[in-house]
Amino acid sequence: MEAVEQQWTQIEQDQIRASLATMLASPFFAGSPRQQRFLDYLVTNTLACEAGRLKGFTIALEVFDRKDDFDPSLDAIVRVEATRLRNKLREYYDTPSANHGGKEDAVRIDFPKGGYVLEIALRQSQSAKPELATSSAPRLIEDRPSLAVLPFANIGVDNTKEYFTDGVVDSLIAMFSRLSGLFVISRQSSFSYKNTAKTSKEIATELGVRYLLEGSVQYAGNQVRVTAQLVDTQHGGHIWSDRFDRELKDIFALQDELTQSIVSMLQIKLDGAEATFFGVQETKSIEAHDYLLQAIAAHRRYTEKTTCEAIALYNKALALDSNYAAAHAWLARSLDLSWSQKWNHDPAVLDLALSYAERAVELEPKSAYAISILGWAHLWLRNRDESIAESRRAVALDPNNAEALLFLSIALSSAGLGEESLYYIEKAKRFTPITNVFYEMAHGNSYYVLRDYKKAIAAHEKGCSMVPSFIPCHFFALLAYEQLGMQDDVFKKFEILYRLTGDKINQPAFTLWTDKALETEQVDIWRKTVLHYASKAP
Repeated sequence: MEAVEQQWTQIEQDQIRASLATMLASPFFAGSPRQQRFLDYLVTNTLACEAGRLKGFTIALEVFDRKDDFDPSLDAIVRVEATRLRNKLREYYDTPSANHGGKEDAVRIDFPKGGYVLEIALRQSQSAKPELATSSAPRLIEDRPSLAVLPFANIGVDNTKEYFTDGVVDSLIAMFSRLSGLFVISRQSSFSYKNTAKTSKEIATELGVRYLLEGSVQYAGNQVRVTAQLVDTQHGGHIWSDRFDRELKDIFALQDELTQSIVSMLQIKLDGAEATFFGVQETKSIEAHDYLLQAIAAHRRYTEKTTCEAIALYNKALALDSNYAAAHAWLARSLDLSWSQKWNHDPAVLDLALSYAERAVELEPKSAYAISILGWAHLWLRNRDESIAESRRAVALDPNNAEALLFLSIALSSAGLGEESLYYIEKAKRFTPITNVFYEMAHGNSYYVLRDYKKAIAAHEKGCSMVPSFIPCHFFALLAYEQLGMQDDVFKKFEILYRLTGDKINQPAFTLWTDKALETEQVDIWRKTVLHYASKAP
């Protein structure tokens, strides 16, 4: 039976926390910092109803400081410490308070076998706890300054230059995310507030951050003016503002200066490597940069027409600067997109995408974005080990980069490594509280690999509700429904996929399994589905 998550009032949480503090100070725990840290972590996440974080892999990394290559089959640290903790809790609650135990405590914390979610009982409470009411608002980041860079207003006379304004914000988010002393919300979530009427306080609460960076860009001829304000939503009002006037050719220096102003204002300490991030000019051709920003805006519309337009614009950028690493990386991404959506049927496009990604990394060996795209290109070629290795390398360089975390999660789930995949997609989604269909697909695939089909279905159906035409989420949901024997739902998904593709026979979406067993399983399920339902679909 699955444990029912509970929602605690603030008074109850305070009571539980006070009891925990007494327990950790008792002779049973006082001499064991490792056990103290472990129990505190379990209680904190149980109270926050974050059962998804209470997995062996996550605990190994966040409590016992293991590295990303942690393998539970070789290192039993979590299981061993869990057994020790269960024994300590039993001993503590079997001992009277006169002997510094918790036999008479009003709070009882039990650690059942088979998982890491605690069972917490308040003995004086006579009413049952309600089921967890899901809240979309994440907890405020407290261990470091937290920031969302909101879309800047384009106040120039030329509305067609909005892509340039968006490009400035993209660059700021990318620069901030590389700083280990700052938590930065991803572009996906930040741009969901474009043209919003919500207050700063409402936005900060929804994203779980303290600071918001707002601003505007005015573009005229070869001049650009960027105005920015930093808002502290806890105390209200602007705590910093400035205006930057530059020639267009100096846009990279302007972005550096603005970033460094915020770093200084928030008193963020830079390590030696981070200090070298500033002063790097990606291209000397402002025309090439302009083509790149136009291309990125076209790519993000995710249609066949705009993807072709993006590819043409990348090539224009590279014609002006053949060493522009970002243009190589984005071109690789759009080429892979054209294949994944079946707009380009030539398999050679995958090798072409890989060559552009490799060139991007050759030009910028420390670019987390370029390296993550290299991992993505390897994944589409089913190069299992290379895709995982490059994706890990990208995350190591930029642990705050939501897309790098997303790509790593997909590479891991494709290889059948569900628990680690789940860890990274949940981390990616904390940087992306306002999620999108790709994150839900990755989340669903992680659960599918873990054989938690109900949660896989929930994630994929959420993706379907976001973008009803997104074929992969419908397809993966069908696979999960079949695993649970939910045939009515399998048929409904089959009908939807037929309406979207016009094809009852061929698999409706390319998938990225590099695990042979998962690939075979998918083929068998689809073959069975076609056999049963192809003649029934209208």
